[in-house]
Amino acid sequence: MKKVLISMVMFVLLLAYPVPAFADDFTIKEFKIDAQLENDGNVQVKEQFTYEFDGTFNGISRDLYPKEGSDIRDLRAEENGKSLKIEGEDGSYKIHRKSKDETVVIELTYTIVDGVEKYTDMAQFYWPFFDDRNETDFENVMITVRPPQATDDVIAMGYNAARGVGKTDEEGNVVFKLGEVSAGTNADVRVGYPASLFGSAAVANDKEIRPELKREKENLATAQARYDKMHNLSGLAAPYIVGGAVALLLLIGGYALRLQRQRKMQADLHYPEAYFVPEEVMSLPATLRYAVPHVQSTQVQTTALLDLLRKGNIEKQGEEAFRVISRDTQHEHERLLIEWLFDGFGDGETFSYKDLNTLEGDKLSVRQEVEKYNTLQSAWEKSIKEEIDGHDLKGGAKGVRILSVLIGFLLVPPMIIFGIYDQPMWLLFSVFPSLLLVLFGLLYAPKTVKGHGIQHQWDAFRKRLPEVSAADLSDQLDDEQKRAVIFGIGTKTMDEKQLVEPESSYERGYVPPIMYYFPIGTYAYSQLNRADSAVAASNTSSSSASSGGGGVGGGGGGAGAF
Repeated sequence: MKKVLISMVMFVLLLAYPVPAFADDFTIKEFKIDAQLENDGNVQVKEQFTYEFDGTFNGISRDLYPKEGSDIRDLRAEENGKSLKIEGEDGSYKIHRKSKDETVVIELTYTIVDGVEKYTDMAQFYWPFFDDRNETDFENVMITVRPPQATDDVIAMGYNAARGVGKTDEEGNVVFKLGEVSAGTNADVRVGYPASLFGSAAVANDKEIRPELKREKENLATAQARYDKMHNLSGLAAPYIVGGAVALLLLIGGYALRLQRQRKMQADLHYPEAYFVPEEVMSLPATLRYAVPHVQSTQVQTTALLDLLRKGNIEKQGEEAFRVISRDTQHEHERLLIEWLFDGFGDGETFSYKDLNTLEGDKLSVRQEVEKYNTLQSAWEKSIKEEIDGHDLKGGAKGVRILSVLIGFLLVPPMIIFGIYDQPMWLLFSVFPSLLLVLFGLLYAPKTVKGHGIQHQWDAFRKRLPEVSAADLSDQLDDEQKRAVIFGIGTKTMDEKQLVEPESSYERGYVPPIMYYFPIGTYAYSQLNRADSAVAASNTSSSSASSGGGGVGGGGGGAGAF
């Protein structure tokens, strides 16, 4: 549980503070846009980009997508009065200018044909200079809209990143100081001037637009006031919400540690260290899966095969094969192991490691064999888990778990509010306790007294195994000693060399019973591991993704470098 929580914290930290890549990079330090509205309804646009390059680049990119009913023409690029080469079409352009570790200021100019929409009373310029398709952050953005001639009759507003930042001067120029704008952000600007300033422009719509503009501006002002109020309130409430969540998390963590200590103390009393091998509470494969950290599946498979041999369900036939003696097994997973190896790959009576050769290769038949292997192995692994779960080795603290999940999810609405009302710091700070509380409630499964007791007994036994010698075992292995040897082979904590006394001499051809399981286990591990490797090599996966977007009227764009 501790490892899972630590891993999740590290994952969230990685998301919040990604490690910078050692590669070419660039920053758009400043992005200034000047839109001069003309008497005929066209708009002359001048854009100034300040790029800071870290590495080697061939130029910058600019996407310009006009709104429906308008067009973009006469795109030009300059640096200090010197023309730069432009290539591209359909709104995507590349401006060539080789750069390496330097700051560059590039100016673009173009004409928006019919960019101004004229009505009977007013004309509006409603335009997205970039939109949610933009993939680059801008550090300092300023958009200026200028009328054909000075006027004090102006209705101006902005949307999304441009909302609430427009200022009008005495000549009717509107300046939107957006500051930092993240990639994927819309920022439409909308400015209305008297229709009389656009005498040469055709009337696009035979109706008045002033009432709509006024109403829209009032709505935006109301929304902005509500936004400001919620921004302030969320900032005031955030320390109490996050602080309370962290305090609750610490209390729950303290409860979990106290519960663990209490159960361990009870386990020490009720499950003392065994004199030799611990009592058989679970089967050896289930014991191995439960009590040994990071145990490999092949180790459990080897242990399970040797345990069937110990119980007399199977017998050895030569170097490569085994034969079924009895299918009357004590545990369901033992029956499934026989079904997996002897029925799935053997002939029903015998199983040889050579039968697993069908898993190697790239033919269609091999893929079918691999799928069968995976299906049978999954059923066997599931049955072992069911045996472990049936012994109630984990559980309790249900009320604390439910409370933890509930509080974790109750933090989601405040997190949404923090995101909407520009509280990024508090949003980040609330993610940690919320995630940890939910994970704790979902994944926390404290060991019971019985679980701690079994773990303690087998941990102690596993530590003693490397010191076991031939003198500790009798010539005629009893069942407990067989269990000890099989567990030692499965956990790789017992070496057959330690069980051979240097002075001992055996009659020619005689093998001590102590040594019987070692060659079988070693060979079984290597062959089953080979099969698992072949199966792993056959498994593949794939994925795909897509996205899209746009600003007002389908227009917009973005900027970058190449």
